[in-house]
Amino acid sequence: MAAKDYQICTAIFHAYIAKVNKRNPNRMTDDRRVITENEIMMLIDWYLDNELEENHTTLSFESHTREGKRVQLKFVDEYKDE
Repeated sequence: MAAKDYQICTAIFHAYIAKVNKRNPNRMTDDRRVITENEIMMLIDWYLDNELEENHTTLSFESHTREGKRVQLKFVDEYKDE
């Protein structure tokens, strides 16, 4: 299997890295692995380090359930003296 055959698929309770069924693209095959919360948080942290801090952009999601909404992040110095 090539890496291009796999996609990130979401289900009710978990997100998976899975191979999509060729006959029905709305179904996953049994060749799948759950993406852990720790892996998701590491990807978000990596993205924040590489993109947002340098470019001062906002995160945006393409989702029908959250259409027209965006996430704004503000970096705050945790060790600021008061």
